[in-house]
Amino acid sequence: MPTILRWVEFAAGLPYHAALVPVTGGRRDRPEPHVHADFHELVYVTVGEGVQRVGEAEMPLRAGDVVLVRPHDRHEFAATTATGLRFVNIAFPSERWRAFADLAGLAGTADWDRRELPPAARADLDGPVAAEFARVLGAYSGVPRVLDLVRLWTAVVPLLESADGTAVDRRPGWLVSACVAMSREENLREGLPRLLALAAVSPGHLARTMRTHYGCTPVAFVARRRLEHAALLLTTTTEGIGRIAQRCGFSGQSYFGRLFQRKYGMAPRDYREATRRAVVPAAMDTQDIK
Repeated sequence: MPTILRWVEFAAGLPYHAALVPVTGGRRDRPEPHVHADFHELVYVTVGEGVQRVGEAEMPLRAGDVVLVRPHDRHEFAATTATGLRFVNIAFPSERWRAFADLAGLAGTADWDRRELPPAARADLDGPVAAEFARVLGAYSGVPRVLDLVRLWTAVVPLLESADGTAVDRRPGWLVSACVAMSREENLREGLPRLLALAAVSPGHLARTMRTHYGCTPVAFVARRRLEHAALLLTTTTEGIGRIAQRCGFSGQSYFGRLFQRKYGMAPRDYREATRRAVVPAAMDTQDIK
């Protein structure tokens, strides 16, 4: 069984996590097979050649490759040359990525999560994408901000879209607008009825369209957004757990606790404690990524 990594276990309270990862031939030097419970990763190869194993498939990697790793990807890395492989890894919460994709009207991002292999593209080693990875890696050793992450996404997404051929957004405008609006707390409290009102289509049409473009039912979408907002409130406020459950539209604290445990692997109180222990790493030399 692969290891399941959870955001709260290594980067709670931070907008993103950044690392420069060396991979050599020795088993102990390679990241173990794992999946992510609740976050995506961007990988940018800076030196060497190797492979990313995703399930039973292998993706060749060489300097300049950019890969978007989805939460469900069971993956590990291996070097294929004596010099090894080195890459910048930028991890970020999936809910933050989805919110950005909705707000920006990005094409293809929902479909990317349903494909067999992660989307990938090539970037110039001395170009703007490489510079953004270096900048975000450097910012992480100081005071990392969501804005740093948004700038990276803005540079990388067009590259991935161009390689994938998904430059046209086929999601209906009414659906995108309704989903963006459901990020607001007052709409989350009303739940599915509010989503239906915002979409202004029949329940059946909403369900079919959401499954096509978001890969889930309207009920699952609302529950996911509620839990994501609850996790944010646990991290950024001192309000009681019962009050947070109320604010997010849950019928009771015990029901909220069960759903939260299922998604995040720990009780709301433990999640809050974990975020308080989050520590920004010591300074690193970003020149090493060259």
